[in-house]
Amino acid sequence: MAINILKAEQVKALSYTDAKKSLNDGGGLRIIVKPDNRKVWEFKYTFEGIRRVTAFGSYPNVSLAGARAKAKEFRELIEKNIDPIKNNQDIKQKQKEEQLKKEHTIEKIVNDYLELKQHNKKLKDITIAKAKGRLENHFYNELTPYKNKTVIHNITFNKIVTLLKKIEDENKLETLFRVKILIIEIFKYAYTEGIIKDTEIFAKLELKNFKTQSKSDRRNNPTLTKQEDIQRLYNGILNYKYGVLTKYALLMSIHTAQRQGSIITAKWCDINLDDKVWIIPASQMKMKKEHILPLSDKLVEMLKELKEMGISNNYLFPNTQHLNAHMSNNTVTSALRKMGFTKEEQTAHGLRAMFKTVCKENQEEHNLKNEFVERVLAHKTAGNVEEAYNRADNLKEMRLIANWWSDYLDKAKDLKV
Repeated sequence: MAINILKAEQVKALSYTDAKKSLNDGGGLRIIVKPDNRKVWEFKYTFEGIRRVTAFGSYPNVSLAGARAKAKEFRELIEKNIDPIKNNQDIKQKQKEEQLKKEHTIEKIVNDYLELKQHNKKLKDITIAKAKGRLENHFYNELTPYKNKTVIHNITFNKIVTLLKKIEDENKLETLFRVKILIIEIFKYAYTEGIIKDTEIFAKLELKNFKTQSKSDRRNNPTLTKQEDIQRLYNGILNYKYGVLTKYALLMSIHTAQRQGSIITAKWCDINLDDKVWIIPASQMKMKKEHILPLSDKLVEMLKELKEMGISNNYLFPNTQHLNAHMSNNTVTSALRKMGFTKEEQTAHGLRAMFKTVCKENQEEHNLKNEFVERVLAHKTAGNVEEAYNRADNLKEMRLIANWWSDYLDKAKDLKV
């Protein structure tokens, strides 16, 4: 079979006015000229007894050499018993599927699924926010390097088990249960939508056993104490988007480590921003004794921002429905749930335990005297601190601790974990 018969000059000179409207190059390749004088490369072949024809593009966009290279590629496929046209169709289909896969990020699938679930089950926004928060804290952050932009096809069963094991090792068993259920639901949704092709991941996850939480494992006021966990919490507070008053209540709660009853009833008249002191009335204290609390420099700046908003001239954190009343005692706890922290991980009252634990771990390195950590918390101390120190010294020591704690939190937001 003769091939490569034509010369470039013949292809260039071919015109519709010629007697012959096509020229053969051999081996199934020819060029034909259309009435509008367009020249098109055509390739004919027989595969499994069926005559087939395809085009390689138009001249001069596809040169003689280019058309011959394509014809050679097709002939080699035929020799391997591969239909070239079907092979090209398969390649294009695979490319299309790969492109679709790139659009199937876990974040998009999760959002679509939760939107559908909320609509069908008439769920509240807070329920969906909790689910998203859990996934952000315990799922996305483990999917490196793209985290929430990871495509679902790149998430393996073993990877999911690894991240669930991490939650199990941290003894966050309620969180483990909820995150596992969420992942199963998400992968089931992806399967029914035709996004993934098999049931392996969610079927095996349903069978996979992890530790479960017993009643004796539960703590009344659990808290986060690891630096990386405090970082997640503090960054979550700084980026809180469900209400500005709640955000500042969260900030005051974590920076002062005071009880929620004192936080929500705090009044501007009890706070001296110039002297950086908060005098909590005896009526708002558990021990029914006035509590004088130094405020850190960073918290004072935050409170100045809040005051400039002019939301209320009475309470720092008024009720959004009734400005003459204070916010609910459950507001900060609800905010923590919206951020994805379960009741076994962090409670509002647990912020006090966080402060005490971290201060204790750092007391020798940073000279944080335990007596004054307890005084910040308004706890009774074993020794009579007031007899050993005058009031000015008490406040000085407490202020050092308050500023150290706020600096610790401020640094935590910049940690890379």
